[in-house]
Amino acid sequence: MLLNLLNAFAHSRNLLDDLAFAPKPVRWVIPLDAEGNLIGSGVQETAGNKNRGKEYSAPQTSQSKNAGGIAEFLADNLTGLFNLDSAPEKDQDNEKKRKDRDANNTAKYNDFWRQTHNAFEQTGHPALSALLQFHQQTQNLPTFIRWGVSLEPKPNEKSNWWLTTATGNEVKLGADNFTFKVDDQLLLDDESILRPYWRGVYQQEITAATTKAKRGICLITGRNDVPIAATHLPKIKGVPNTQSFGAAIVSFDKSAFASYGFDQSHNAPGSTAAVSAYCNALNFLLAQDDHHLLIGQTSICFWARETKEASSFFAQMLNRPDPASVADFLRTPWAGLNREQARHDQFYSVTLSGNAGRIIVRYWMQTTLEASRENLREWFADLQICTYGNPINEEKRKSKAKADATETSEGMPPLALFRLACTTVREAKDLQTETLNQLYRAALEGAAPSLILLKPILRRLTTDLAKYGQKTLLNQSRFALLRLILNRNRKEGEPMIEPNVFETADPAYNCGRLLAIFDDLQMQAHSYKLEGAGVVERYYGSASSAPNSAFGILWRLHQHHLRKISQKGDKGKQAAYAIKQRIAGIAALFPAPGPNLPPQFPRTFNLQEQGRFALGFYQQMAERRAGIDEYLRKKKLGELKPEDINHELELAENESTSPSTLGQ
Repeated sequence: MLLNLLNAFAHSRNLLDDLAFAPKPVRWVIPLDAEGNLIGSGVQETAGNKNRGKEYSAPQTSQSKNAGGIAEFLADNLTGLFNLDSAPEKDQDNEKKRKDRDANNTAKYNDFWRQTHNAFEQTGHPALSALLQFHQQTQNLPTFIRWGVSLEPKPNEKSNWWLTTATGNEVKLGADNFTFKVDDQLLLDDESILRPYWRGVYQQEITAATTKAKRGICLITGRNDVPIAATHLPKIKGVPNTQSFGAAIVSFDKSAFASYGFDQSHNAPGSTAAVSAYCNALNFLLAQDDHHLLIGQTSICFWARETKEASSFFAQMLNRPDPASVADFLRTPWAGLNREQARHDQFYSVTLSGNAGRIIVRYWMQTTLEASRENLREWFADLQICTYGNPINEEKRKSKAKADATETSEGMPPLALFRLACTTVREAKDLQTETLNQLYRAALEGAAPSLILLKPILRRLTTDLAKYGQKTLLNQSRFALLRLILNRNRKEGEPMIEPNVFETADPAYNCGRLLAIFDDLQMQAHSYKLEGAGVVERYYGSASSAPNSAFGILWRLHQHHLRKISQKGDKGKQAAYAIKQRIAGIAALFPAPGPNLPPQFPRTFNLQEQGRFALGFYQQMAERRAGIDEYLRKKKLGELKPEDINHELELAENESTSPSTLGQ
């Protein structure tokens, strides 16, 4: 099914019109005159991707390069142009491997110049004559390339290939590609002779392979008596944990995989035409930002059968869902889309990961475009949650402390899929493929992520609060994902968590709110100048898992803080009374053993209850912070009204508290 749909995609998007050429990064251009002499200031670096160069439409061979010894026409690396090993010191202790490596390098070098010579004989192009003359002049090492350490070597520096550029600088070479310019004409762009010539060569390669191929039934298209591809080419590039030259999604490269007398890919026969189509389709999807997401160690490719622009929308909303775009989408989810067409159009998605030379299909999804878009709307609706302060502005302030793995996704909106996934781990490199699959399915299929994800999220939250304090609350992604997981796994009798503080009888949620109020009370008692760990840093872990024991201590401590505030004059008494009323309102939701006795809190909370505790705590803190910010804004603009007067804030300001520290 997957390969058949990729085959159809290649034909519908006209991806097979010019297979003789493919995008290729070329970092260095060698400028020559008509006699093959290096002209100008020397080798020129192209403007493009750092250390890779500009991407050109370059000739590509249809031949398999697995066994080595095959070069590309007009553009290749150090080995192809100069017979230089990228790692000449490799395998020096293994004579056989070293001998095979040298033989393979020489074969590739000879193949590059054989192709150039054949092209010159058939076209008579004078620029190719210049290349051949340059080749004769550089039988030994070119003057602009050397092996060794840098001119100012560092201790224990290893030797590398170095190239002197046209500007006179030396640059360390890697897997760089080279091409040629003759009399200011870039040969890769020659549409008059060289590109038509290569199309003919490429077609000859295809015809030869087809003629030699066994014939049979194609499992991809169902067609019978068609040439069957012995290996599936071209290689698929861009999947994490695969080789730089690509990998295969269908591969039988060992005798152990042979069965019933069939070897190579005849075990799973696909026609040469269908194989070329699906491989090129997958390479296209992996190369387009509008058609794939690279998240951790997985690549997710997606497309709609008919609506070409649909993939751009999903790529933006999953990778860069800025708050304004999300708000517009939730308000008008079908803007700019024909819903009737979307009801019949199909949306496809495949999740891939790599294992050296093979590609693993982790998950395959097929649904209607309407259903996937509606599920995405519900995804963002379920992720909606109040913010603590202004997370975007706060993150712009550089800090040495790194609270969690979301630092690796700095600059991404809070609801980006990758950023949400990062809340489950300490470092992004620890992300599990299964976690990404679950979140992706939750976004586009409406599935409920496993409750098991709560455990790492809550563990990271507890650790970060103890280590970094309330700065941890700036991580909106963590609490948005908590809300989604809890609500989508909600059982009968459990509360539906709202985006903001709400009234409920749920003990876990209310305990979280109460801890936030106790924290606010302590901060006021210390005039927002508390030194050392506060009640959150000290007691969050125990309060969220064993509330009865933790809140027994906190209840006695809060009475001390109330008395301390009451001693600060009339405004202190009014502030203490206001916060006492808030505490009493929540305490009334718990059973009381008797008059003037503290409430009876639950003995323990399970994992889901700990999640609701976290959200109650976060939302209460966010509401408090929002009130502070609004009060200070009105006061700064002179918009305070009598009913806005807040004795708690006045008391804090009278103690010379910096407004920027309030709520922190």
